Amino acid sequence: MKNNLLIVLALSSFNVFGQIENSSFTATGRGAATTFVTDYQSLGINPANLGWHSEFEEKKFAMGFNEFTYSIHSGALSKQTLRDEFKSAIRGEEGASFTYDEKVQAAKDFSEAGLAMNLNYGSFGFAYHTDKFGGIAFRINDNVSWYSKFNEDISEILFLGKTAPYFDSLMMLLPSGDTSMILNDTSIVSGLNQDSIINGIATLPSNISKLFDGSQISLSWTREYNLSYGRKIIEKDSVFALYAGVGIKYFQGMAYVDITSNGDGQMEAFSSMSSAFGINYGDAALSNPSNDTILNSLLPRSVGQGFGMDFGVNILLFNKLKIGLAVNNIGSMTWDGNVYTVKDTLVFDTESSGLENFNVASQLGDVLGEDGLFEYNGLASKTVKLPTVVRFGASIELGKKIELGFDMILPTNEVPGPGSYQKAIIGFGGDVQPLPWVRLSAGLMTGGNYDTSIPIGLTFVLGKGSFEAGIASRDAITFFVNNGPTLSLSTGFMRFRF
Repeated sequence: MKNNLLIVLALSSFNVFGQIENSSFTATGRGAATTFVTDYQSLGINPANLGWHSEFEEKKFAMGFNEFTYSIHSGALSKQTLRDEFKSAIRGEEGASFTYDEKVQAAKDFSEAGLAMNLNYGSFGFAYHTDKFGGIAFRINDNVSWYSKFNEDISEILFLGKTAPYFDSLMMLLPSGDTSMILNDTSIVSGLNQDSIINGIATLPSNISKLFDGSQISLSWTREYNLSYGRKIIEKDSVFALYAGVGIKYFQGMAYVDITSNGDGQMEAFSSMSSAFGINYGDAALSNPSNDTILNSLLPRSVGQGFGMDFGVNILLFNKLKIGLAVNNIGSMTWDGNVYTVKDTLVFDTESSGLENFNVASQLGDVLGEDGLFEYNGLASKTVKLPTVVRFGASIELGKKIELGFDMILPTNEVPGPGSYQKAIIGFGGDVQPLPWVRLSAGLMTGGNYDTSIPIGLTFVLGKGSFEAGIASRDAITFFVNNGPTLSLSTGFMRFRF
C-alpha cells in the first residue's frame, strides 16, 4: 500500500500543477488564459469569465470529465533520463539502483539545480450560462506540486547518505564482526563493499538550519471543490461592458511539506502527511496530539482542510478587446493530522544509504522519515495561508479565426500549495482556427517554476461545439534539446456542450 501510494504521488508529480492553466487543456498550449478560458475551465483562473458567452452562444450547459495536465522540469536531468524515470513509474517499477559513482554524479548534478513537478486532475466540471442569469460553475480538481532545490552539502547527503563528504569518518563492519573507523575518502570508499559501511559520522557537526542554507523542499497535494458565479454588470451598446465574478473553494489536504532555511537560524520546517505515505517520525509520534494512523482503502486520508476565495473583473471593448484582472486563493488551510515541525538540531551522523534512484518522490519516507536528516516535534495543528496570486491579462480578436493575448501572474506570498510559483510568470500566445473543427494554439512563457518555454496545443471542436477534445504541451523546446527539459502533457477527451 505504501509503495503504491508513493508511486501514485510520483506519477502525479510528473505532472503535476500546470503553471497558469490548472487542468484546462484548452489553455495549456497557449501561454495565456486569463481572458481566454470559459465555463468551468475558468474556475481558479478568472471567475468573471463565467459572465461572457462561449463562441457557441446557443449552448447553455458545459460538462467535462477526466481532464489533466502534468509537467516536470529539471535543470539536472537529461530528457532521456526523465523519460526513463517516467516510464518506470508508470510500470510501477522502483527504477534502477544507483552505483556509488552514479550517486556521486547525481549529487553534483542536483547541486543548486531545481526540480519542479506538477499535476492537475479535473475529475468533473459543470457550468450553466444565460444572458439574464449569468454563469455558474462547479469543479473538482486535484492539485499536486513538488519543488526542490538543494545546496551542495544537502545534495551530497541526500544521494550519498552516510558516505557524503560532510561525514568525515565512517564506521566499518569487518569480516570478523568487529567494527573499525576509517576516514571518508572517495578514492577509498568507491572500492569498498557499500553494505559494510554502517554509519557516517561528522566530527565537526553543523545545525540543520545552517546545513540546509539555501535549500528548499516543498510538497502539496490538495483536492479543491470550487463553486463560482459571474455575470455582466454594465453594458453600453457594443462599446463597453463590465463583468465580475466570485468563487468560493473548499480544500481537502492529503500532503504538505515546507522546509526552507536562510542559514542564520531562521528555519521554516513544517509537514503534515497522510498516514498512507508511511512516514516514520520516530519517537515524536508517541506524544504528537495530531498523530493519525488511520488508512483509507482507496485514497489517502485528509489531514487538512480550508477555504479560499477568488475574485475577478473583466472589461470588453468594442466586442473585440478583453481585459481581465483576478485575485485567486485568498484564504488559508488548517492542517491537523500528523503535524510536525523540524528541530534545529546538530547533524552528527546517519545510517542512511542515500537515494537509490532519481524518483525522489517515491522515496519520501527516506528523505522525511526518522532515518533521514530531520528530527521532529509534534503539533496539534498549524494554519497556513493559501498561495495568493494576482492575474492580469488581455486579448484581442482579429477577425473570427484569430485571438492573441498575454498573461501576467504575480505571486503575493511564498507558501507551497495549489497555484504556488517561485517567481512571476509572463506569457504571450493565441489561437488560430484554420478550419471550423480545428483550433491551433501556441505561445511563449517565462517565469514561475520553469525555464522559458514554448507551449503548443491542438483542439478538435465537433458538432458545432457539442464535443471538444484536445492535447497540448507546455514546452515544444523539449523536442529539440537534451538538457534542462520540461516534459509536459495536457489532455481532455470528455468535454461536452448542450
